Amino acid sequence: QKIARFIMTLNQDKTKAWNAILLLLIILSGAALRFYHFFSLPFMFDELSTAGRHYTSLAELIQKGVKENDVHPIGVYAFIYGWERLFGNAEWVVKLPFVLMGVACIYLGYRLGKLWFSETCGLFVALMISTMQFTITYSTLARPYISGLFFSLLMVIYWSYYFFSREKNSLRHLTGFVICACLCMYNHYFSFL
Repeated sequence: QKIARFIMTLNQDKTKAWNAILLLLIILSGAALRFYHFFSLPFMFDELSTAGRHYTSLAELIQKGVKENDVHPIGVYAFIYGWERLFGNAEWVVKLPFVLMGVACIYLGYRLGKLWFSETCGLFVALMISTMQFTITYSTLARPYISGLFFSLLMVIYWSYYFFSREKNSLRHLTGFVICACLCMYNHYFSFL
């Protein structure tokens, strides 16, 4: 029995190692697809409606940019306003956090699939997020779409841990859920729903 347990442990360790390698390859492939010609990606018109607005203060952004001209929540506008103040307004600089969120969504999709079903399901979800044209395209746009997926995935993961975790003190999961729900709300109405 000890030998059988040892062999089973070795097989489980081997499976875990292969799954980790496979996940790494999926994430690297997804990153390569998102960063392909990254420095030559121009702004699209939809992005210019956000990144092309130049306001002198956050209050002016709220009044003139959101209340008078747009119906979207302020989250992405405020983020890009602060990001441009810190790092500049070159196309690749503005797009970088959204591309990174797109890569992170691959791992978050894996975590959620593994949490709800199995590691195989998690790997399949990661593969789909990594290679679908929809997620690749929206990862390269400085708009609230991929950030909405990112915050929604985080919110559902925290929600799942809060309800399914065996920890007695899961206040951190509830806090993470509430923070991510607020981020979804300020990101876009659909990501909040």
